[in-house]
Amino acid sequence: MNQKAYRSLFWPILLIGVGLIWLLSNLGVIPRENFAMLSSLWPLILIVIGLDLLFGRQSPLLGAVVGLVAVGIAVVVLIAGPALGLSTAGILRHESLREPLSETTQAEITLNLSSQPARIYPLSNSTNLFEAEIDYFGELRFTSSGTRLRRIRLERFQPNPSVSFSPDPTARWEIGLTPQIPLALRIDASSGSVDLNLAGLQLTDLQIDQASGRMEIELPENSTAYTARIEGGSGSLQINLPREANLTLRLDGKSGAIRIAAPPELPLRVEIRDSGSGNVSLPDWLQRISGRDKEGVWESASYSSAAQRVLIICEDLGSGSFTVR
Repeated sequence: MNQKAYRSLFWPILLIGVGLIWLLSNLGVIPRENFAMLSSLWPLILIVIGLDLLFGRQSPLLGAVVGLVAVGIAVVVLIAGPALGLSTAGILRHESLREPLSETTQAEITLNLSSQPARIYPLSNSTNLFEAEIDYFGELRFTSSGTRLRRIRLERFQPNPSVSFSPDPTARWEIGLTPQIPLALRIDASSGSVDLNLAGLQLTDLQIDQASGRMEIELPENSTAYTARIEGGSGSLQINLPREANLTLRLDGKSGAIRIAAPPELPLRVEIRDSGSGNVSLPDWLQRISGRDKEGVWESASYSSAAQRVLIICEDLGSGSFTVR
């Protein structure tokens, strides 16, 4: 009697998993830098192939289970690895950075954050332009140039990816900025949570690119008009508006929820040009001016006559929810 041959479902499941991971990366759910964490897990490929050879040819169900487990491990490592302490480089290091204010009258600051939680806050009673306490893996790149106009750039660089677990769960980035001069600020986030307390800073321009980590932003009361461009990611995004500001806020969303806390007395206009597939919730004190359904223009009663006001332009909200409260 011929034994019935089964076709393993391992490879079809694996191909579907690769497509799913690729899709999650394009949607911003998986930061591209996290793929380096898979480089040291290549022996798992041999293990799962061996398991498929042992069991997958005997039963399609067992082959499917092996494939699902392999894809599940890869997804967990890519999404939750940094939160679990899994990092993409070897030894955890610490560095203190200080830049004096000196003759600087304005500054352009670029911060490329890492998977460690980060807090950015205004300095008080300090003669420094920039202060930072950084815990990091790999290499840290810090540059500062110019005198009157200072350009500062901080980022983590990882030349040789490997996998390790941080022994210190308190590892984080603490960055202080001076409120004494105008600042143009650009922040590229990663998978770590980010708390941006920008209250008191003199912003001339703000650009933020969120990734998969949670982010909360406290915006300052600026009398000078400036523009903030914020691109959401797969993590939740909380934006706290001040009682008074002269601000244009341009928003793009992805899959993460966006929540905006706005005082009822704030002169506010909200333009939703593409609501995406997520829910939109606006307070009663914002009256619709034009549009229909989830797209259109809403204004507070005080907006048209206010000298200082806030305009929020939602270019594309993606699949996440959008709430103003």
